[in-house]
Amino acid sequence: MSAQQFELLTRLTVSLSKDQLTWVSGYLAGFSVRDHAQQQLPDETVPSVTQTSLTILFGSRTGNGEGLAKKAQLLAEEQGVNVVLKNMADYRPRDLQVEKNLLVIVSTHGDGVPPFSAAELHEFIYGKRAPKLDAVRFAVLALGDSSYFQFCKTGKDFDEQLEKLGGKRIVPWLACDLDFEQPAEDWLKKTINALGGEICTTLPADSQHPISSSAAINGETVKFSKKNPFQAPVFEKIALHGKGSERQTFHIELATDTKGLEYEPGDSAGVIPVNPDDLIKEVLETTALNSSDEVEVNGIKTTLYESLHRNLELSKITADVVKRYQEFAANRKLQKIIDIPDKFKNYLYVRDIVDLLKEYPVKITAENLVRILRPLQPRSYSISSSPKAFPGELHLTVGEVNYESNGRRKRGACSTFLSKVDIENGQVPIFIESNQNFRLPKDASTPIVMIGAGTGIAPYRAFVQHRELSENRGKSWLFFGNRNFETEFLYQTEWQNFLKSGALTKMDVAFSRDGSQKKYVQHRLVENSAELYKWLKEGAHFYICGDMNKMAGDVQSALVKIIEKEGAMNTESAQEYVNNLQKERRLQLDVY
Repeated sequence: MSAQQFELLTRLTVSLSKDQLTWVSGYLAGFSVRDHAQQQLPDETVPSVTQTSLTILFGSRTGNGEGLAKKAQLLAEEQGVNVVLKNMADYRPRDLQVEKNLLVIVSTHGDGVPPFSAAELHEFIYGKRAPKLDAVRFAVLALGDSSYFQFCKTGKDFDEQLEKLGGKRIVPWLACDLDFEQPAEDWLKKTINALGGEICTTLPADSQHPISSSAAINGETVKFSKKNPFQAPVFEKIALHGKGSERQTFHIELATDTKGLEYEPGDSAGVIPVNPDDLIKEVLETTALNSSDEVEVNGIKTTLYESLHRNLELSKITADVVKRYQEFAANRKLQKIIDIPDKFKNYLYVRDIVDLLKEYPVKITAENLVRILRPLQPRSYSISSSPKAFPGELHLTVGEVNYESNGRRKRGACSTFLSKVDIENGQVPIFIESNQNFRLPKDASTPIVMIGAGTGIAPYRAFVQHRELSENRGKSWLFFGNRNFETEFLYQTEWQNFLKSGALTKMDVAFSRDGSQKKYVQHRLVENSAELYKWLKEGAHFYICGDMNKMAGDVQSALVKIIEKEGAMNTESAQEYVNNLQKERRLQLDVY
């Protein structure tokens, strides 16, 4: 044994419990017996050592699915399972027919839409070329958001269609909501044990790696999460809109000089908000409940005020909340709304819990109110700073949600919290949400085209700051849109300085309320179609950040038209060109 091997063995053994040492001893002894037996037998009679194999496919937009897939790989390998881990975007759909054991971990983007990385495989299993999968055993873990009507639809689709193609379930599929960590952990352990149990002995419980978004080394937390956020001190808060603007956007700078908050341009920050006091007061007045009433949230007894302040969603209502309220309140008019999907979606738009309580009043206890409401979730904000340009800092660009609806003033929980945070002593609870699907090219000389509207400009500020400090940087072109030039040109001076320094090559803007005809970023793209196509041919990467329902779709449609015109293609070929840009990760989206 070499000195290096001895050192590795020593480091391993001192970290193991007594039960783990016993297991490892038996495991190694098995190798010795097997090798001895093989040496005693002629080559042609050496028995083969069978090993369960597993292919894990993940289709993820924000990275949660990928994180779970990697943890599933670790659990499976502990069980002696041979694992192949693949992003669905890099997987050949025809390979499904040769799989033996398949674990699918897939999210649903918005209301029933597969993430782009899963789109091709999803389409394939529903198509005419989908093969028979009689020899395939599978399991599906779905991630989603129950506030949407078609909760976890992509995962459900995979589960149902794999079965229709002949696949056999290892375990029933699981639909995970926003608080997915514990349910996913339990399900993965159950699934891997069901798979590995055919040939392996389950490891002692204390040897299995916990599935957690936070890790510790020598007692030091090295990664923060929504359950363990970092309380970031506030450096600066600046209002970005000029005088006369009907809206407001804030630039907020946080101190993050600590381990566990490392990030890259393109990542987001998860912010843990609290509900504003005026909204809590309205809830208490409408229900005639006392703020000091005792309730239980997540097994912990607290006051009603504290639960409304920190634990429960108040500023918006979702389908699951209204359905639970209807089960309690049993109102015919409300049921009629629920029964008609389009009407139901319309009802949910810009309503909060006070609207629901006032429109369909019922006497309710504090405990019942708490059971009906959904947990208050973190809000994600694209990070608007580069760690190279601002080491130990993290910047956010926050559009304040503040509007009139149903005769009441409505405010967003998180944007209100951030807009009012104290500069002197304020702290913001945050964690990093990695986004591998929105990254600068590895080669800094590659041209980039950045398209965003409103606060969708945030990641591009980080991109350009990062590029400014890179050697051999390539061309960059920014398209930005907002309502008014005078009041809503976010970071105008910075962009002008970037243009002067050459960190930004070109910039085109569209301010929709300034002219007689509304102009948006997609119109600016079409106006520059010839040059944009030239950049495409030079290998440029395109980025889209902003509203998923309108802006992102309009920009992609404009891109198809540009390619159709400048490339002399028909619409179908131009659309395929755009799809290939996404497959090659030259077109990346950060939409919400």
